[in-house]
Amino acid sequence: MKWNDEIRGSYGRELDGARIILAMTGSVAVLRVVELARLLTRHGATIIPVMSRAATELVGPRLVHWATGMQPILELTGRNEHVLYAGNGDRPADMLLVAPATANTIGKIAAAIDDTPITTFATVAIGQGVPVLVAPAMHAPMAHHPGVQRNLATLREFGVTVIPPVPAEGKAKMASSERVLDETIRTFSTGRLRGKRVLVTAGRTVEYIDPVRVITNNSSGKMGVALARAAYHAGAQVTLVYGKGTVDPPEAVDLVRVETADAMHDAVMRHVGDPTEPIDAVIAAAAVGDWKVEEKARKKLATADTKKLELSLVPTPKIIDSIKATSPDTRLVAFRAQHDMTRDDLLADARGRMEKARADMIAVNDVSLAGAGFETDTNAMSIIHSDGTTLDIPLSSKLYVAGRIVEELAKVLECP
Repeated sequence: MKWNDEIRGSYGRELDGARIILAMTGSVAVLRVVELARLLTRHGATIIPVMSRAATELVGPRLVHWATGMQPILELTGRNEHVLYAGNGDRPADMLLVAPATANTIGKIAAAIDDTPITTFATVAIGQGVPVLVAPAMHAPMAHHPGVQRNLATLREFGVTVIPPVPAEGKAKMASSERVLDETIRTFSTGRLRGKRVLVTAGRTVEYIDPVRVITNNSSGKMGVALARAAYHAGAQVTLVYGKGTVDPPEAVDLVRVETADAMHDAVMRHVGDPTEPIDAVIAAAAVGDWKVEEKARKKLATADTKKLELSLVPTPKIIDSIKATSPDTRLVAFRAQHDMTRDDLLADARGRMEKARADMIAVNDVSLAGAGFETDTNAMSIIHSDGTTLDIPLSSKLYVAGRIVEELAKVLECP
């Protein structure tokens, strides 16, 4: 057993069985490859490391060996490593990931120039039809050069997935390890939602009492963010309408930030009602507040001498009740959280809510159960389809639960 096998799959099994060539070039972003390699391994992948000479001057091969469990390939020998792993050899890999990819390496791959192990692996992989992902990293002026842009366009024409760099501090920095992971999982997925537009609501809304005080709930946004990530993994174009939350949204999705229930309602209706980019499905996972203050105070309320504060509350708009009225063809996955109910009562309540919203599916959970619901990394849910079919998902990571929900959505959308 390799010394990193104990962590394999500890975060998830999305990459189980995947053999990934991780090719590292001489950008300073190569300092992050240990984190990236371990993250991919924790989701089930086996990493085959390849390093350019410039990369070895920044990160030691011994450290890469420790991170991946395999001696990095530093040069091509009589074993024909490039053919063995990236071509039609006996031990083919499933994907080539060039991270980080310098402007120099990108240009050579685009021109099929093979003067380093990295570029030779890339030429063979593209020629063999092995999926190739490239994560550029360079200074901003280099990224803006027309030749570099042309080279990136050429790679895309070759079918290479270019993971957009992040502009910051005058640089085009390599995408985060989480973004690279998302693109990797998307590459290996069945792509059942490819070509579909999915809108996900997530997080909690807040309703202002005065400019600084709010009424809200304990939702962390973890479940909704996991659903957005799972839908992206399945190939969908995802819009995430995100209220308050404790987790960062996936970098790959189109993000719309909101605060109040009214703002979330307006954002959802604007997208659902847009005929130019029709939404195929809405996953309404946000914990939208049910009440708002009838009249918000314009200034911060004084409390020093206040013995009692009375608020007049009015209902907030019910987003899931407006979706089908706005777009009858949009598939709707509703969510329902209840507290301390019997299973029969929980399912009966969920069916009633599903019928009222004309939802195609509803996912329901009892947040009184340990490890399920708000502010946890796990969840247990029951899914009910409009035809009465019920599926129970036992306590699992929220990303796993999200994946199961997305699988059920694919059935509703009649995806192959």
